[in-house]
Amino acid sequence: MATKKPYTKLQCAECKRVNYFTHKSKKAGEKKLELKKFCKWCRKHTIHKEGKK
Repeated sequence: MATKKPYTKLQCAECKRVNYFTHKSKKAGEKKLELKKFCKWCRKHTIHKEGKK
């Protein structure tokens, strides 16, 4: 049976709030995920980094 990938939290770099949850590909490996997403608290597009588990 296939195993599900664990969720990773994406945290805003400016206000430090967790806004998004996503799956990380196995190709990414040990690198931390970094995406530019919209933060509804900052009300602008900011860098979102992978948070602690």
